[in-house]
Amino acid sequence: MFNAISIEATFYLAHAIKQQLGSQLEAHQLGIAPMHVRVLKIIHKRKSCTAIDIANLFKRDKAQITRLLKGLIDQGLVKKESNPEDKRSQLLVLTPQGKALQEDLLSISEQMQKQMTQDIDEKDLDVFIKVAQTMTKNLANT
Repeated sequence: MFNAISIEATFYLAHAIKQQLGSQLEAHQLGIAPMHVRVLKIIHKRKSCTAIDIANLFKRDKAQITRLLKGLIDQGLVKKESNPEDKRSQLLVLTPQGKALQEDLLSISEQMQKQMTQDIDEKDLDVFIKVAQTMTKNLANT
């Protein structure tokens, strides 16, 4: 049965992942925070992405996302382009420097995933992923 110990285990896992990612970003001297990684990944994966899309996806207010994006723009990793479908908004795209960083981040992510899942049976990992996705969905529906 899921209980307080199980909830603590998920907190510890999430914290360990964030700590490890932060350590890797620092070790590689990439000059970005874990939240930047998430934003860059979203911009990379989506064909058209706006600041509002990111705010909605992360359930954060637009001001927080705007500050985060300003840092990425100032670093030359992201740029804004006109949205041909809506002149009132701007699309976010990775610059060549941002694309190169995204490749480095992919490598770091793969290395972390390999480390995190070592000695875990593939079937157990599949069950974990399915359960975690269902739990996330259940919490999003509240």
